[in-house]
Amino acid sequence: MSHRIHHVVLVLLLFLMGSSVQDTCPASPIHGSPGLPGIPGRPGRNGQDGPRGLKGTSGPPGSFWSPGSKGGKGEQGIEGPTGKVGPDGEKGEKGERGAPGEKGAQGEVGDHTTTLKSAFSMARSVDSKPKARFPIAFGKEFSNEPKNYNARMGLFQCNITGLYYFTYHATSKGALCVNFMLNRNKVVSFCDVVPNTFQVSSGGVVLKVNKGDDVYLKATNDNSMRGTEGADSVFSGFLLFAD
Repeated sequence: MSHRIHHVVLVLLLFLMGSSVQDTCPASPIHGSPGLPGIPGRPGRNGQDGPRGLKGTSGPPGSFWSPGSKGGKGEQGIEGPTGKVGPDGEKGEKGERGAPGEKGAQGEVGDHTTTLKSAFSMARSVDSKPKARFPIAFGKEFSNEPKNYNARMGLFQCNITGLYYFTYHATSKGALCVNFMLNRNKVVSFCDVVPNTFQVSSGGVVLKVNKGDDVYLKATNDNSMRGTEGADSVFSGFLLFAD
């Protein structure tokens, strides 16, 4: 019993000694719980720019990468506006001949006046003087289409109304005077009076002649027209334009 009392007294003594030592120590190794956070302070002012730094040294060159593989074809874009017309190109080579086309429709009937024909050229076939105041007959035919010149009567008998050209070339020995006649009317005269000498005379005229009219050369008293080989006398005429 005394032993247990002695033990309790010893424990109490140690406890009191520990309390005394704690009061005299400057700090306790045991910390309390943290306090509440304080209110944030106001932002401070911006500081001044510092001095410019020194230029740094160049870095090592970068490495080159090899090109990548070609990508696929993209979608077709929107068609742009039409550009300006460019200059003409060089002339190309002549192409091959194409196939014949289809036969066309029959054309309209043409102007019948373009197909009408009338012409003659006759020569004297006798070597005697023509009779004065009568048509001079030309019996040797060079052309007579379509037989409008009457060789027996010495008349061009018009069968197509239109504009005609008439001319003569004559050989004579002495004077030579002839009249161009339209029906019974003298249109124009040609005359060359010379002594007993060979000569050549000619003349021509354009006349409007109607169907049924007669055109001829009429001899005068001064007329020595010849009609032999090497000394021909010719009367000609042809249609220029039909009405």
